[in-house]
Amino acid sequence: MPRMKAYIYIMAFAIVVVALGFLMNISQIKSFSLLCWELAQQNSLSVTAAVCAFLCLGRSNYWTVIAGCAVITALVIQFAIIGHNAAVLTWAARIVTFMAIVFVMDFARLVINR
Repeated sequence: MPRMKAYIYIMAFAIVVVALGFLMNISQIKSFSLLCWELAQQNSLSVTAAVCAFLCLGRSNYWTVIAGCAVITALVIQFAIIGHNAAVLTWAARIVTFMAIVFVMDFARLVINR
């Protein structure tokens, strides 16, 4: 149960931060959230996140491996698929989106297995 509570607290914190960013009209939070939403809808990022989540399931350093996969995926998508440089904000948004997709999938797995 502590793992489930931790996931719920992290998810609630993220939702509150994004909601406050939109309610208080904080442009940095709004633009980063909308960029992450756009990136989550791209098949290349979401499918890669799902595959990495299932392949790395059960490893001892799960979130460290997922973070490494997120960085590698962001770099490969940016240079191999898109083909040019991007700002650090775009890379950060890809990494955060990748981690968020894996987080939600892992949370759903916890809920289903419970």
